[in-house]
Amino acid sequence: MSQRNENKNKMAVTILTGFLGSGKTTLLQRLILKVKDSGQKVAIIMNEFGSFDVDSKLLGDDVSTQSLLNGCICCSLKDDIEVVLHNLYHKENPDLVLIEATGIAHPVEVVDACQNPTLIDKVEMPSIIGVMDGKRYLERTRYTKQTKHLMEEQMLYSHIVVINKSDALSANEREELEQSLLSFKHPPKLHFTNYSNIDGIEIPVNEVLSIEGKHSHHHGIQSMNYTFSGPIDMQLLIQFLRQLPDSILRIKGFLKFDEEPEQTYLFQYAFGVPQYEPEIMNMPLTIVIIGEELDKAHLRNKLDMLNFS
Repeated sequence: MSQRNENKNKMAVTILTGFLGSGKTTLLQRLILKVKDSGQKVAIIMNEFGSFDVDSKLLGDDVSTQSLLNGCICCSLKDDIEVVLHNLYHKENPDLVLIEATGIAHPVEVVDACQNPTLIDKVEMPSIIGVMDGKRYLERTRYTKQTKHLMEEQMLYSHIVVINKSDALSANEREELEQSLLSFKHPPKLHFTNYSNIDGIEIPVNEVLSIEGKHSHHHGIQSMNYTFSGPIDMQLLIQFLRQLPDSILRIKGFLKFDEEPEQTYLFQYAFGVPQYEPEIMNMPLTIVIIGEELDKAHLRNKLDMLNFS
């Protein structure tokens, strides 16, 4: 784990990048434990594209966590992250700041936001950890040209690439991924794993990568929130999910079901696969939907039918 540069007294910063649903939050939780076990002080900045923050609620109360909502820190929230980093430097003085970017953020633009002239004497050049679902990355041609390009660029600028769900990869698929990633101008260190396990990873600090050229941003992706008034029927939810178009990239939030009305679940949906995890806290029953060119009125109408059935 990295050490603070005592001469410059700068904060080390690590950015977690990767497309929607790749496992960044699980990796973040593991990195927090790793930093705390090493005796260092850590602070977290989490950027949610929507206006409802899910992930920071999962990290506990003993870690300094700042949430940046309703935009991307690589464009519309650049000024916000500058303010947050200034406040962290003067009030918290952490050894390491971990930034979980949105799944649609370009890592170079996040680096740029952290290297504002007013921060240059306070923040080290960030290191970047890319997180991917190996199978999904290999199938990236099924998405739009813009999405495919973003997925590639998120890995292109990473110091380390964590390849999740590696047990689902065949030997040929693993070799294909290795050849693709190691062909980059600045090849990243590769870490094949499952469930974002990071045993053996060391975070690089202040490594300067070539970040020249023009970088795309996925302006076609939108988000919307929906809050349920109470428990819902799970079978009706499954029917709703089956009818969703491929343009719906991610759903995340908290739900209760009629069959077990007192139990709150963390609900996640990505590329046709729903996941439910019991949640011990009684969270607001709000979900965030992220996708390309959302038909918000249609989705809200369908969710109303689900909510009030």
